[in-house]
Parts: sequence; structure tokens; C-alpha cells
Amino acid sequence: MSTVRRRFVAPVSFGLGDLVISLPVVQAAITADRCSGTETWLVTRSHSQAALAERVNGLAGTVAEDDIAIWASEALVDLRDHPLQRDYWWGSSEFVAAYGPLSINEIIARISADLGVVGDFSAPVPLESVHRPDAEGLVLFVADAAGTTKRWALDRWAELATALGRRGLDVAVVTRGEGGNALVDRGLASFVAATPGEAVDALSACRAVVGVDTGLTHIAAQQGTPTVTLCRTPAVYFRNWDHTRLVAGSVCDPACRRAERDYAYNRRVNLSGTHPPPRVCPAESGCLDIIEPDSVLKTLNELC
Repeated sequence: MSTVRRRFVAPVSFGLGDLVISLPVVQAAITADRCSGTETWLVTRSHSQAALAERVNGLAGTVAEDDIAIWASEALVDLRDHPLQRDYWWGSSEFVAAYGPLSINEIIARISADLGVVGDFSAPVPLESVHRPDAEGLVLFVADAAGTTKRWALDRWAELATALGRRGLDVAVVTRGEGGNALVDRGLASFVAATPGEAVDALSACRAVVGVDTGLTHIAAQQGTPTVTLCRTPAVYFRNWDHTRLVAGSVCDPACRRAERDYAYNRRVNLSGTHPPPRVCPAESGCLDIIEPDSVLKTLNELC
């Protein structure tokens, strides 16, 4: 009786966006393994990643990071297990000094090639989606992110929504459920996407997305949806494609950079059992504060 060969691919970290930015490697492994009769399995580092894995075409299955058996496997591609990941926190001045101002696609492309998988980062391969007619024509806002380091002021979001309304565009805020959203409390419509899969469906069907640098914004970019990302400088996680645009904020306050240095967990390869909490910014002013709604509107006009 023959034994089915398996290859395991582990994303760069535990967030939803961390899986999305790792997808070119996962998808390249799936393509190569299909030709060799090998199954491709995803190592999930969180429950949200396990939920999103259902939308990755061609995966044979998933295995949780805390399953000790995968670490004994010779067929493990762990995107955390590389000097480019371990040596410095991405986006830090130390990283830039050592490696230059690399984008996230360039970073992961180098890591994966060294680990034996050559991903295609020229354009995203979308996740599987189910069409959502109720999202058609909407400009969706992704305004929420874990922690307090990726915040754009509520007044700015509201001003942008008003400007888009003058253009005749309907706007809604992506939420996980009813209630508890400050922008919805201010009168903006809520588009409920309670699961990662529902988020994929909504962000695939809408007209455009404006979002902070977080997992759902990365999903929108992955799906080929016109996407404007609001991100601090340096914008290491921005993926520059024809349908994506960046509106950059400022460099973080020194207090924030010190806090981030203390928070950094880049040297830890196996994250099982130790998932760091969302990062809290100690600075009174955020790095996105310099972004004006008019700049975002002009950038969005380039796409749709």
C-alpha cells in the first residue's frame, strides 16, 4: 500500500493578512505538488487562518501549528524559518539598513525561493468566492484593525463617505456583526461579514475598498478589487499591483517605534501557544493622522 506524500506550508505569522500575503507561496506549492502527486497542506497559526483556508483552491487540508508531528516532517516549508524573517522586525530601521527598503512581496519571494518554492508575485490569484449581489456597487470601508496602531480618525472616514456620496456612490463599513462600530453609530451603513469566507465574498463583489493595513484589506487586494490602502511609512506590507494604490502616513512616533521594538517576536519561529496580543500605540497622535480624505478620494478616482 503506497503512502500519500504530503508537503506542509506555514505562513509568515498568525494573522489573517499574514496568510493572505503568503498565498503566492501556498499556491505555487499546490501547483508543483499536483504535478508530482503530492498533497499540499496548510499549517494554520490561528482559527481565522483555518477558516480562510476553505477558500484556497487545491489545498488537501489544514493542520494546526501546535500539532507536533508537522515539525518532524522533512516536507515543511515554514516561512518564519529564515534569516530574512528572524534577524529583524520588518519595516524597522535595522531591517532597512541590513536589507534595503524591500516590499512584503519581495521579502516573501526571497524567503520562499530559498526554501524551494518559487511563487508568482506578479499578480494575485483570487481565493474562491460566492457572488454577493448586495455588495455590488458599494465602496466598502475596512476601518477596524486589532490594536490601536492602525487607526484613521472617525471624522476623516465620515468626510470621505460624504465625498463619495456626492459622487453618487454608496458606502458601507465592513463589520463582523450588528452594533459596536463607531462609524455605524455615526450613520454609515454596515455590511456584515461575520466570517473570513463572508468577507471574501463581499470584498470580491464590491466596487472598491478603502482600508487600513489589515487582513480584510489584503483580501480585497488578493481578489483583484480596486483597493486603496492607508498605511504608515515605510509601507512594507503594501502590495503594488495595477488595482492597488497606497496613501501613506508618516513615520511612527519614536515612542511607538520603541514599543514596537519591545513587542517584536520575529526571532520566534514556532508561534504555537504564544500569540502576542494586538499592539497598542503609546503615541498621542497616530501615523495616519496626516492623511487627508481628499488625497484618498483622488487616489480612489484613479481606480474607479
